Amino acid sequence: MSEVSPILQNAYWIVLAPFLAGAAIILFLRQNKSLSMLASVGAVAYGFVHSLLIFNILKETGTTYLQDWDWFTSASFKLTAGLLVDNLASVMLIVVTIVSLLVQIYTHGYMREDPGYSRFYAYLSLFTGSMLGLVVSTNLFQMYLFWELVGVCSYFLIGFWFARPSAAAACLKAFVVNRVGDFGFLIGILFFLAYTLGFWQAHPAQGILMFADPTGAGVDLSGAIRWALDPGNHTNLTLGFLTVISILIFMGPMAKSAQMPLHVWLPDAMEGPTPISALIHAATMVAAGVYMVARAYPLWLNWANPAEPTTSSMGLAYVAWIGGITAFMAATIALSQFDIKRALAWSTVSQLGYMFVGLGCGAFTGGIFHLFNHAFFKAMLFLCSGAVIHALHGEQDMRQMGGLWSKMRFTAATFLIGTLSISGVPGLSGFFSKDEIIASAFEFTGPGHEVLGPLMVFTAGLTAFYMFRMFFMTFCGQYRGSGTPHGETGLTPLNVPLLVLAVPSVLSGYLGVNAQAWQDFSKGYETPFAEFVHFGAHVHAEPLNLTIMGISIAVSLTGIALAYLVYMARALNFNSTIASGLPGLYKFSLNKWYWDELYMGIVNFLLQFFRGIWHLIDQFIVDNIVNQTYKLTREAGMTMRYSENGRGQYYAMVIFACVAGISLFIFFTRP
Repeated sequence: MSEVSPILQNAYWIVLAPFLAGAAIILFLRQNKSLSMLASVGAVAYGFVHSLLIFNILKETGTTYLQDWDWFTSASFKLTAGLLVDNLASVMLIVVTIVSLLVQIYTHGYMREDPGYSRFYAYLSLFTGSMLGLVVSTNLFQMYLFWELVGVCSYFLIGFWFARPSAAAACLKAFVVNRVGDFGFLIGILFFLAYTLGFWQAHPAQGILMFADPTGAGVDLSGAIRWALDPGNHTNLTLGFLTVISILIFMGPMAKSAQMPLHVWLPDAMEGPTPISALIHAATMVAAGVYMVARAYPLWLNWANPAEPTTSSMGLAYVAWIGGITAFMAATIALSQFDIKRALAWSTVSQLGYMFVGLGCGAFTGGIFHLFNHAFFKAMLFLCSGAVIHALHGEQDMRQMGGLWSKMRFTAATFLIGTLSISGVPGLSGFFSKDEIIASAFEFTGPGHEVLGPLMVFTAGLTAFYMFRMFFMTFCGQYRGSGTPHGETGLTPLNVPLLVLAVPSVLSGYLGVNAQAWQDFSKGYETPFAEFVHFGAHVHAEPLNLTIMGISIAVSLTGIALAYLVYMARALNFNSTIASGLPGLYKFSLNKWYWDELYMGIVNFLLQFFRGIWHLIDQFIVDNIVNQTYKLTREAGMTMRYSENGRGQYYAMVIFACVAGISLFIFFTRP
């Protein structure tokens, strides 16, 4: 057996360093802004370099490294915590560390004058450590622990400006909605453990609910499912109930990755500082749900043939359709939003839906590839929006912008790159992964397969339209605001991260290009990215579909052209036509499909219901019992007080009356 590289053995420092930095800032460094920044940035910079070294080793060896330590041991089972580093984890480590590093550099310029500067860096470090711990988790319970830590840190970051009522409400909303999803996640884990406990007990040397087994013995999720479905083991687990378990567990990713109907927290979370929007809501926390589904992928497969599970399952169909509907819904909402950060937030919801469509349709590589590409261009777009807001003294309404290209050429150019990439323009990163997902949607064979592919193509057109709407309203035409925008002054902590992120926003897609595939579109040549990140023992060939690719490109270009005609050339009076001719449809989009109103209606109904129950039980029953008992006791006391008046002749009369009464009773009742 070859010796394990020290780089893999010491990978836990990638997780530990940000936690140590956060603790140091809170305990010792918070009074010094520079030291707080250096500790936080230094920890994540170390993690990024270490992640690159891991990526390089795994690219050459393709090994899976797992190191586990006992966490809790009982007579029934053993919980472990450890470190799982494989190709999938290494890609996610790079995404989290590089985006976090650039966001923390950007934070130095964006929040230097904020009185909570050091506290913000402490939260950033703790969040980054929690997210990295989630990535390298070896089992579902360990992942759930870091999953909750990520949620707590996001609560602190979204509500960082807690004196603002809107920020306080936003962090509370995010916390509550995520608790709903996490409750389903936990119930699903417990159900799965209940059905597979015997399997884990049969391997006492291993922990429970393990994601992988590098030894090849099969002590992992797939092995547990095969064991539980074997009639000889008498677990009574059926394929139908395994689907129920997978849907319950998927509630966690639905909330964390803002999928319908647990998506309502993400746009409101824009109340947090812009660096948080880029870190949490573009590349890291919201991507945790996608990563979790990819990591625990066997739970959603079709195990009708345990020897060869397939992706044609109801669990994956559910994932695909939740993602597809969410992508379309969020795109229609983004069409009418005017807050630049909230519009980008709805774009994030839509793109996360695309990733789930890829995973749900069996395009494991496509979903993860889009996560990888999206992290760079969406983080860049959020940071660009922050630069615009900073230049406009806090203004976020795109109706008060315009004409900023001349004053913010650097920001405008990088925003344009991100807009082109997310719109799927050929040659940029978003084109490669998005088209792979759209092609997989047309190959989908589950319920409603005739609709999913065209829906994704139409959503791609909407994406191009609303993204160029944002670009034209912000950077083109005449300035419509009241104040004087700040101009750019060379390279600063605000625009250096934009320059760095612009490079992968253009080039990261080429990691998935194989020149041979362009020579024969009828064959399924594996792409370099697929060779590195794929599910199962063999690379899944995903053939290029030139027809679908051409249609997708044409629809995206049509969306760009329409946005130009509406917002630049003014040749189409599209907005007024929709607002006046179809006011219901326009308000439906403007009011975000009325999800908030629906939930508030449900909450108000439940409050009224519980208030009625309280009135019936507490006031009518409990209070009446107490009040009547009091009245009965009082009347009894008022009556009996006459027996204690202190007069001897009265006591004698009472005794005589009692003796007479008893005598009469005995006389008339004796035999």
